[in-house]
Amino acid sequence: MPFPAHIARVLDEHRIQPATKAALYDLYVSLGAPVLEVFSDIAVGSDPSLLGVDVTTTIRSRVVEAYLRRNHPKWLAGSPTPSLWHPRDLEGRAAGMAVPHGPIDEGVRAIIPENQPIPAAIVVMGRNAHYGGRQETISFDLVASDLEEAVAIGSAMGQQHTIPGSVGETSATFDAQRSIALVWEVQPNVYKPAGERNRGIAKTYRRHRNWHLLTLATTLQWLRARASAVYALRGAALPIAHEVNREKPVVPEIAAHHDRTLEDVAAALGMALQPISRDDEFLLLESIVMNHALRRHVLEHGGDELIWRIAPRRDSDGE
Repeated sequence: MPFPAHIARVLDEHRIQPATKAALYDLYVSLGAPVLEVFSDIAVGSDPSLLGVDVTTTIRSRVVEAYLRRNHPKWLAGSPTPSLWHPRDLEGRAAGMAVPHGPIDEGVRAIIPENQPIPAAIVVMGRNAHYGGRQETISFDLVASDLEEAVAIGSAMGQQHTIPGSVGETSATFDAQRSIALVWEVQPNVYKPAGERNRGIAKTYRRHRNWHLLTLATTLQWLRARASAVYALRGAALPIAHEVNREKPVVPEIAAHHDRTLEDVAAALGMALQPISRDDEFLLLESIVMNHALRRHVLEHGGDELIWRIAPRRDSDGE
Protein backbone atom coordinates (compact mmCIF):
# COMPACT_ATOMS: atom_id res chain seq x y z
CA MET A 1 0.00 0.00 0.00
CA PRO A 2 1.52 3.39 -0.99
CA PHE A 3 1.52 5.13 2.40
CA PRO A 4 3.89 8.07 2.73
CA ALA A 5 7.33 6.68 3.71
CA HIS A 6 7.37 8.17 7.21
CA ILE A 7 3.93 6.71 7.98
CA ALA A 8 4.97 3.31 6.64
CA ARG A 9 7.90 3.38 9.07
CA VAL A 10 5.60 4.19 12.00
CA LEU A 11 3.31 1.29 11.07
CA ASP A 12 6.26 -1.08 10.87
CA GLU A 13 7.73 0.17 14.13
CA HIS A 14 4.42 -0.45 15.88
CA ARG A 15 4.10 -3.91 14.29
CA ILE A 16 0.63 -3.08 12.96
CA GLN A 17 -1.14 -6.12 11.56
CA PRO A 18 -1.84 -6.33 7.79
CA ALA A 19 -5.64 -6.21 8.25
CA THR A 20 -5.36 -3.02 10.29
CA LYS A 21 -3.00 -1.51 7.71
CA ALA A 22 -5.50 -2.26 4.95
CA ALA A 23 -8.42 -0.72 6.89
CA LEU A 24 -6.29 2.29 7.80
CA TYR A 25 -5.25 2.82 4.21
CA ASP A 26 -8.86 2.66 3.03
CA LEU A 27 -9.77 5.34 5.59
CA TYR A 28 -6.76 7.42 4.57
CA VAL A 29 -7.86 7.33 0.91
CA SER A 30 -11.30 8.57 1.96
CA LEU A 31 -10.30 11.17 4.56
CA GLY A 32 -6.70 12.12 3.85
CA ALA A 33 -3.81 13.05 6.14
CA PRO A 34 -5.88 13.71 9.33
CA VAL A 35 -6.44 9.94 9.56
CA LEU A 36 -2.71 9.37 9.91
CA GLU A 37 -2.30 12.18 12.42
CA VAL A 38 -5.02 10.76 14.67
CA PHE A 39 -3.66 7.24 14.29
CA SER A 40 -0.20 8.41 15.35
CA ASP A 41 -1.69 9.99 18.49
CA ILE A 42 -3.49 6.74 19.32
CA ALA A 43 -0.54 4.46 18.49
CA VAL A 44 2.08 6.20 20.64
CA GLY A 45 2.34 4.23 23.87
CA SER A 46 -0.33 1.70 22.84
CA ASP A 47 -0.04 -2.06 22.82
CA PRO A 48 0.11 -3.02 19.10
CA SER A 49 -2.12 -6.02 19.79
CA LEU A 50 -4.92 -3.61 20.75
CA LEU A 51 -4.69 -1.67 17.48
CA GLY A 52 -7.09 -3.84 15.50
CA VAL A 53 -9.33 -2.96 12.58
CA ASP A 54 -11.91 -1.41 14.91
CA VAL A 55 -9.46 1.42 15.68
CA THR A 56 -10.63 3.01 12.44
CA THR A 57 -14.03 3.71 14.05
CA THR A 58 -12.34 5.81 16.73
CA ILE A 59 -10.17 7.52 14.14
CA ARG A 60 -13.12 8.41 11.94
CA SER A 61 -15.08 9.83 14.89
CA ARG A 62 -12.16 12.03 15.98
CA VAL A 63 -11.48 13.22 12.42
CA VAL A 64 -15.14 14.17 11.92
CA GLU A 65 -15.36 16.13 15.18
CA ALA A 66 -12.10 17.98 14.49
CA TYR A 67 -13.26 18.71 10.95
CA LEU A 68 -16.53 20.24 12.16
CA ARG A 69 -14.94 22.30 14.91
CA ARG A 70 -12.46 23.71 12.38
CA ASN A 71 -14.83 24.31 9.47
CA HIS A 72 -18.34 24.90 10.86
CA PRO A 73 -17.54 28.51 11.91
CA LYS A 74 -16.23 29.16 8.39
CA TRP A 75 -19.48 27.89 6.85
CA LEU A 76 -21.49 30.17 9.13
CA ALA A 77 -19.33 33.05 7.87
CA GLY A 78 -19.95 32.01 4.25
CA SER A 79 -16.44 30.69 3.51
CA PRO A 80 -15.90 27.47 1.50
CA THR A 81 -13.61 24.76 2.86
CA PRO A 82 -12.19 21.43 1.71
CA SER A 83 -14.71 18.62 2.03
CA LEU A 84 -14.49 15.86 4.63
CA TRP A 85 -14.52 13.07 2.05
CA HIS A 86 -11.87 12.90 -0.67
CA PRO A 87 -12.31 11.67 -4.26
CA ARG A 88 -10.94 8.14 -4.03
CA ASP A 89 -8.93 8.28 -7.23
CA LEU A 90 -6.80 11.03 -5.63
CA GLU A 91 -5.80 8.53 -2.92
CA GLY A 92 -6.12 10.91 0.01
CA ARG A 93 -4.03 13.66 -1.53
CA ALA A 94 -6.76 16.24 -2.16
CA ALA A 95 -10.34 16.89 -1.09
CA GLY A 96 -13.42 18.16 -2.83
CA MET A 97 -15.13 21.34 -1.66
CA ALA A 98 -17.81 22.22 0.88
CA VAL A 99 -19.48 25.45 -0.22
CA PRO A 100 -21.93 27.17 2.17
CA HIS A 101 -25.04 28.71 0.59
CA GLY A 102 -26.46 30.35 3.71
CA PRO A 103 -29.95 29.84 5.19
CA ILE A 104 -32.62 27.73 3.51
CA ASP A 105 -34.11 29.63 0.57
CA GLU A 106 -37.58 31.06 1.17
CA GLY A 107 -38.92 29.42 -1.98
CA VAL A 108 -37.70 26.07 -0.71
CA ARG A 109 -39.06 26.64 2.80
CA ALA A 110 -42.49 27.29 1.30
CA ILE A 111 -42.90 23.65 0.25
CA ILE A 112 -43.13 22.57 3.91
CA PRO A 113 -46.63 22.83 5.48
CA GLU A 114 -46.96 25.42 8.25
CA ASN A 115 -47.42 22.77 10.96
CA GLN A 116 -44.16 21.03 10.03
CA PRO A 117 -40.71 22.01 11.40
CA ILE A 118 -38.05 23.85 9.47
CA PRO A 119 -34.61 23.04 10.89
CA ALA A 120 -32.26 25.73 12.15
CA ALA A 121 -29.69 24.91 9.51
CA ILE A 122 -27.51 26.27 6.75
CA VAL A 123 -27.29 24.85 3.24
CA VAL A 124 -23.88 23.41 2.37
CA MET A 125 -23.14 22.20 -1.13
CA GLY A 126 -20.58 19.48 -1.68
CA ARG A 127 -18.56 19.26 -4.90
CA ASN A 128 -16.82 15.93 -5.42
CA ALA A 129 -17.37 15.49 -1.69
CA HIS A 130 -19.24 12.16 -1.50
CA TYR A 131 -18.01 9.15 0.47
CA GLY A 132 -18.38 6.98 -2.64
CA GLY A 133 -15.66 9.06 -4.27
CA ARG A 134 -17.38 9.59 -7.62
CA GLN A 135 -16.15 12.58 -9.59
CA GLU A 136 -18.50 15.29 -10.94
CA THR A 137 -20.87 14.89 -7.99
CA ILE A 138 -22.80 17.58 -6.20
CA SER A 139 -24.71 17.24 -2.95
CA PHE A 140 -26.83 19.51 -0.81
CA ASP A 141 -26.95 19.12 2.97
CA LEU A 142 -28.72 21.00 5.74
CA VAL A 143 -26.05 21.35 8.41
CA ALA A 144 -27.27 22.24 11.90
CA SER A 145 -26.50 25.91 12.63
CA ASP A 146 -25.50 25.08 16.21
CA LEU A 147 -21.98 23.62 16.30
CA GLU A 148 -22.64 21.17 19.15
CA GLU A 149 -25.75 19.87 17.39
CA ALA A 150 -23.73 19.46 14.22
CA VAL A 151 -21.03 17.52 16.10
CA ALA A 152 -23.67 15.27 17.70
CA ILE A 153 -25.19 14.53 14.28
CA GLY A 154 -21.74 13.94 12.80
CA SER A 155 -20.98 11.43 15.57
CA ALA A 156 -24.26 9.54 15.30
CA MET A 157 -24.68 6.07 13.82
CA GLY A 158 -25.39 6.03 10.09
CA GLN A 159 -23.95 6.25 6.62
CA GLN A 160 -22.34 9.69 7.16
CA HIS A 161 -21.44 9.94 3.51
CA THR A 162 -21.56 13.65 2.59
CA ILE A 163 -21.17 16.79 4.75
CA PRO A 164 -21.01 15.96 8.49
CA GLY A 165 -23.50 17.71 10.73
CA SER A 166 -26.34 16.93 8.34
CA VAL A 167 -29.18 14.45 8.98
CA GLY A 168 -29.50 13.73 5.24
CA GLU A 169 -28.76 14.92 1.73
CA THR A 170 -29.60 14.88 -1.95
CA SER A 171 -26.84 13.98 -4.39
CA ALA A 172 -26.58 14.23 -8.15
CA THR A 173 -23.99 13.85 -10.88
CA PHE A 174 -23.60 17.10 -12.81
CA ASP A 175 -22.12 17.20 -16.30
CA ALA A 176 -21.44 20.93 -16.60
CA GLN A 177 -20.09 20.64 -20.13
CA ARG A 178 -23.39 19.23 -21.42
CA SER A 179 -25.63 20.90 -18.77
CA ILE A 180 -27.07 17.53 -17.76
CA ALA A 181 -27.71 16.36 -14.21
CA LEU A 182 -28.90 13.06 -12.77
CA VAL A 183 -30.30 13.02 -9.23
CA TRP A 184 -29.39 9.59 -7.88
CA GLU A 185 -30.09 9.64 -4.17
CA VAL A 186 -32.07 11.33 -1.43
CA GLN A 187 -30.50 9.56 1.49
CA PRO A 188 -30.07 9.94 5.25
CA ASN A 189 -26.66 10.43 6.79
CA VAL A 190 -27.82 9.10 10.16
CA TYR A 191 -30.19 6.35 11.20
CA LYS A 192 -33.58 7.36 12.54
CA PRO A 193 -33.45 7.23 16.35
CA ALA A 194 -35.03 4.03 17.72
CA GLY A 195 -34.64 2.79 21.26
CA GLU A 196 -31.06 3.45 22.35
CA ARG A 197 -29.83 3.93 18.79
CA ASN A 198 -29.06 7.62 18.22
CA ARG A 199 -31.07 8.50 21.29
CA GLY A 200 -28.83 11.52 21.88
CA ILE A 201 -29.99 13.22 18.67
CA ALA A 202 -33.70 12.28 18.89
CA LYS A 203 -34.93 15.85 19.46
CA THR A 204 -32.62 17.25 16.79
CA TYR A 205 -33.70 14.58 14.33
CA ARG A 206 -37.38 15.48 14.81
CA ARG A 207 -36.62 19.12 14.02
CA HIS A 208 -34.71 18.05 10.90
CA ARG A 209 -37.16 15.38 9.73
CA ASN A 210 -38.08 17.28 6.54
CA TRP A 211 -34.47 17.17 5.33
CA HIS A 212 -35.43 14.98 2.35
CA LEU A 213 -37.93 17.49 0.96
CA LEU A 214 -35.72 20.50 1.62
CA THR A 215 -32.47 19.08 0.20
CA LEU A 216 -34.17 17.76 -2.93
CA ALA A 217 -35.96 21.07 -3.51
CA THR A 218 -32.69 22.96 -3.01
CA THR A 219 -30.94 20.68 -5.53
CA LEU A 220 -33.67 21.09 -8.17
CA GLN A 221 -33.76 24.86 -7.71
CA TRP A 222 -29.98 25.10 -8.09
CA LEU A 223 -30.02 23.00 -11.26
CA ARG A 224 -33.01 24.84 -12.72
CA ALA A 225 -31.19 28.16 -12.26
CA ARG A 226 -28.46 26.78 -14.51
CA ALA A 227 -30.89 25.79 -17.26
CA SER A 228 -29.78 22.19 -16.90
CA ALA A 229 -31.58 19.17 -18.30
CA VAL A 230 -32.49 17.44 -15.04
CA TYR A 231 -33.11 13.72 -14.68
CA ALA A 232 -33.69 11.55 -11.62
CA LEU A 233 -33.49 7.87 -10.86
CA ARG A 234 -36.81 6.19 -10.18
CA GLY A 235 -37.08 3.98 -7.14
CA ALA A 236 -36.83 0.92 -9.39
CA ALA A 237 -33.31 1.98 -10.39
CA LEU A 238 -31.94 2.26 -6.85
CA PRO A 239 -30.94 -1.43 -6.49
CA ILE A 240 -29.14 -1.30 -9.83
CA ALA A 241 -27.25 1.92 -9.12
CA HIS A 242 -26.65 1.54 -5.37
CA GLU A 243 -26.81 -2.02 -4.13
CA VAL A 244 -23.18 -3.02 -3.64
CA ASN A 245 -23.78 -5.10 -0.50
CA ARG A 246 -26.38 -7.86 -0.85
CA GLU A 247 -26.64 -8.01 2.93
CA LYS A 248 -28.05 -4.47 2.83
CA PRO A 249 -30.55 -4.59 -0.05
CA VAL A 250 -32.57 -1.61 -1.26
CA VAL A 251 -35.97 -2.75 0.01
CA PRO A 252 -39.26 -1.81 -1.74
CA GLU A 253 -40.15 0.62 1.05
CA ILE A 254 -37.03 2.68 0.33
CA ALA A 255 -37.79 2.76 -3.40
CA ALA A 256 -41.40 3.80 -2.75
CA HIS A 257 -40.33 6.59 -0.37
CA HIS A 258 -37.82 7.82 -2.95
CA ASP A 259 -40.55 8.06 -5.60
CA ARG A 260 -42.96 9.83 -3.24
CA THR A 261 -40.30 12.38 -2.33
CA LEU A 262 -39.62 13.14 -6.00
CA GLU A 263 -43.33 13.40 -6.77
CA ASP A 264 -44.11 15.67 -3.81
CA VAL A 265 -41.20 18.05 -4.34
CA ALA A 266 -41.63 18.26 -8.12
CA ALA A 267 -45.32 19.09 -7.67
CA ALA A 268 -44.56 21.72 -5.01
CA LEU A 269 -42.04 23.41 -7.33
CA GLY A 270 -44.37 23.39 -10.33
CA MET A 271 -42.44 20.65 -12.08
CA ALA A 272 -43.42 17.30 -13.60
CA LEU A 273 -41.86 13.86 -13.73
CA GLN A 274 -41.86 12.79 -17.37
CA PRO A 275 -40.87 9.52 -19.04
CA ILE A 276 -37.59 9.86 -20.87
CA SER A 277 -37.48 9.73 -24.65
CA ARG A 278 -34.96 7.99 -26.89
CA ASP A 279 -33.22 11.35 -27.31
CA ASP A 280 -33.00 11.72 -23.53
CA GLU A 281 -31.54 8.24 -23.24
CA PHE A 282 -28.95 9.03 -25.88
CA LEU A 283 -27.94 12.24 -24.07
CA LEU A 284 -27.57 10.39 -20.78
CA LEU A 285 -25.45 7.65 -22.33
CA GLU A 286 -23.21 10.24 -23.97
CA SER A 287 -22.73 11.99 -20.63
CA ILE A 288 -20.80 10.99 -17.50
CA VAL A 289 -23.80 11.12 -15.16
CA MET A 290 -24.46 7.36 -14.85
CA ASN A 291 -22.26 4.94 -12.97
CA HIS A 292 -21.04 1.75 -14.64
CA ALA A 293 -23.79 -0.54 -13.35
CA LEU A 294 -26.61 1.78 -14.40
CA ARG A 295 -25.06 2.52 -17.79
CA ARG A 296 -24.69 -1.19 -18.53
CA HIS A 297 -28.32 -1.85 -17.59
CA VAL A 298 -29.60 1.02 -19.73
CA LEU A 299 -27.54 -0.16 -22.70
CA GLU A 300 -28.97 -3.67 -22.36
CA HIS A 301 -32.57 -2.93 -21.37
CA GLY A 302 -33.26 0.77 -21.94
CA GLY A 303 -33.86 3.43 -19.32
CA ASP A 304 -37.52 4.36 -19.68
CA GLU A 305 -38.53 2.39 -16.54
CA LEU A 306 -35.57 3.64 -14.52
CA ILE A 307 -35.22 7.38 -15.11
CA TRP A 308 -37.50 10.41 -15.10
CA ARG A 309 -36.93 13.75 -16.73
CA ILE A 310 -37.88 16.62 -14.40
CA ALA A 311 -39.24 19.58 -16.32
CA PRO A 312 -41.50 22.60 -15.77
CA ARG A 313 -45.09 21.41 -15.53
CA ARG A 314 -46.16 23.56 -18.50
CA ASP A 315 -44.04 21.30 -20.76
CA SER A 316 -46.19 18.33 -19.84
CA ASP A 317 -49.46 20.28 -19.97
CA GLY A 318 -48.81 21.74 -23.39
CA GLU A 319 -48.99 25.32 -22.14
